Amino acid sequence: MKRILILAIFIFSWVSPIFCQNTISSEIKEVVLFTNQALITRTATTKVKAGLNEILIETKSFNLDRDSIQAVVYGKGEVYSVQFREVHLKEQPQLNIRELISKLEGFQDRRKSLVNKKEVLDRKNDFLNSFIDFAQSQVPQDLKTQFPKLENLKKSLNFLDESYDNINKDDEDLSRRIRELDKEIALVKQKLSAVRGEGRKTKKVIEILFNSAKAQRIKIEAAYLVYNAYWSPFYKVNVPKGLKDVNLAMFAKVRQKTGEDWENVRLSISNIIPLKGVRLPELNSWHLNLSRPQAKAPSYRKRKGMFFGKADKKRPMRLEIAGGLNREALYEADQFSEKADFASAQAKELPLSFEYELPQAFSLESKKIEAILPIFSKTLKGEFSYYAIPKISALTFLVCKTSADEEFLSGPLNVHFAGRFIGKTHLSEKKAGEEFNLSLGADRQIKVKREKIKDKVKETFFKKISRQTIIRDVVLKITVENLKSKTVKIKILDNIPVSQTDRIEVKNLQINPEPNKKNYQDKEGVNLWNLKLKPKEKKEIAIKFTLTYPKGTFISGL
Repeated sequence: MKRILILAIFIFSWVSPIFCQNTISSEIKEVVLFTNQALITRTATTKVKAGLNEILIETKSFNLDRDSIQAVVYGKGEVYSVQFREVHLKEQPQLNIRELISKLEGFQDRRKSLVNKKEVLDRKNDFLNSFIDFAQSQVPQDLKTQFPKLENLKKSLNFLDESYDNINKDDEDLSRRIRELDKEIALVKQKLSAVRGEGRKTKKVIEILFNSAKAQRIKIEAAYLVYNAYWSPFYKVNVPKGLKDVNLAMFAKVRQKTGEDWENVRLSISNIIPLKGVRLPELNSWHLNLSRPQAKAPSYRKRKGMFFGKADKKRPMRLEIAGGLNREALYEADQFSEKADFASAQAKELPLSFEYELPQAFSLESKKIEAILPIFSKTLKGEFSYYAIPKISALTFLVCKTSADEEFLSGPLNVHFAGRFIGKTHLSEKKAGEEFNLSLGADRQIKVKREKIKDKVKETFFKKISRQTIIRDVVLKITVENLKSKTVKIKILDNIPVSQTDRIEVKNLQINPEPNKKNYQDKEGVNLWNLKLKPKEKKEIAIKFTLTYPKGTFISGL
């Protein structure tokens, strides 16, 4: 019975509107930002009459997900429906257009006046230049006079100096005023274009049909998803000189071009993966069958034009780029010893994700400006050592072996050592508890070198009879030297050849010293040595093996 009554009200409303229509102002109070979209929450308060009320909340988002719209009404009554609508504007805002046109014409007249003044200055400057050029030109002999007196010469030079100085000052002032007017003109043109567009287009609204039990004041919270809003993680790791631990800070690079400015909003960053058209996977039967020749697909000519295929809320936090410090600021900084704490967002663990709520209200305009926000800072305990693969690089890298938690996402990593920026790397996404190495830069005081000592080929017996099988003896030497004044631990990785055919054999393998781990990380032929070098100590690793393969065969990878 109730459904029939509601349907009757809707049908009758199109014929004879008996409910109250009210377009109300609202504010964005909360934003949850995902990696490729944002959940916007708008709040508004309004007075309603007893009975059915149509409440319209305007939104200026460029790209809004209509299916995501929902609303909550705080008041006594019933919500009949919540939906997205586009309302045609009845009247073009002619008054605003006239005001903007008048303002634009005034700016253009002022600019024209300034340009005329600048042209006069240019003529004065040309006159002074021609005066100097005349003085430097070859004067006919009959016009030459005696050399001017020193007093007259000084007056002439002072006149030129003052004239050029005045012209330059006036020219700079006029140029600055013209640039400022150009900005004002561009801004007015942009506003004029927007206002004119409003008359030709529609405005986007969220329509809420609310059957109020009485005349009252209600509060509304409307939420919807918008696109053109993004965030991506990046990290900063700071390593102290003592190598006791590392401080890893995570930041979020935020950008939004939704069409709506976020003013003094409560912002949260979420790492959830929003689903859109995703179905649960299904497992089909595993069938085996003999392969049959398939008919060759007919070829088609490509035709032109055709395509083929398938906080403190009183003062919002605004971000600015910090400039350089002058000498006075550096001297003043020495007087302070206490360091400020790193601002972190409050982490909330949800069933499917982590969400970080910023500690202060935040403002971000809808344009191509990237903001950087702090998410968290953690002190990681780890094992410091050196790491080298001399076959690939002669550099030795300082690494910290640590473990990840569930909050680590994939992103670029800036490395700072003792407060100094030393380079960039990348932190790939890790499973909770998974160990990984943080690369902290190369160290030139630990030298590694890999060289081939011997590569002898035997193609004959007793240098007379030709062999059908080539025998090749190879000797490799890896040298590690510690130039530091302290003992260091270093991991050396190297590999030996692995044959993938019985026509090539690797024999007489000798490794001294033996590696600590063979087939490291389940990679066949990859060996790991854990070495400990005292100050100024040098160690060597010798690798010997013999290869046999048919004569006249090209060996790839050798």
